[in-house]
Amino acid sequence: MNHGAEALRQSARRLLPSCYGCVVLPLAQVAAPLLPQEAAAIQRAIPRRQQEFAVGRMALRAAIREAGHDLPLSQPIAMRPDRAPDLPVSIRASLSHAGKYCIAIAAPPGGASPGVDLAHCADPRPEGLAAAVMPFRMGLDDPLLAFCVKEALFKAQYPLTGRMLDFGDVSVVIEPARFRACLGHRLIGGRWEKAVGYYLAVSLWTG
Repeated sequence: MNHGAEALRQSARRLLPSCYGCVVLPLAQVAAPLLPQEAAAIQRAIPRRQQEFAVGRMALRAAIREAGHDLPLSQPIAMRPDRAPDLPVSIRASLSHAGKYCIAIAAPPGGASPGVDLAHCADPRPEGLAAAVMPFRMGLDDPLLAFCVKEALFKAQYPLTGRMLDFGDVSVVIEPARFRACLGHRLIGGRWEKAVGYYLAVSLWTG
């Protein structure tokens, strides 16, 4: 057992309803062979990106099964032009990777659209990150957390709205263990934790 992956999985389990699928895999794990359409989507990428893609597909398939969906192994999960996983409309899932790990979460049939983001706290902060992810308000002085929670929010809403949002489009308030924001006239929020040196943020969106 990979203890870091298990710690992140347990953290995600605390953030999610029990009926959601959740899988965390080490990015160094030997990946199952990709289907032809999947391999074609990533054939020009560097080896590290190909490995991330392959492990991500493994995690997605496992999370989707755990959530109660029947996705045949012969059905590819290719990549859409917006780089999101190309899933059947009946399946709502989200994927993120950072540092040494990949996480996938999937909604049960009829469940709210999930968004997940993982951020490695030890990564150097790009110059200007705080300005780039504004506006946000929180007690913890780390713009990487604001980046993480906004990514989770954006991923949750996108399958239902089709809106490609910039960080400046949404003001977020980050509290201990929770975050919230207004998207148009709707309030959307989520939960976050820090575990084994990573920020993990999860948001659910009903549309």
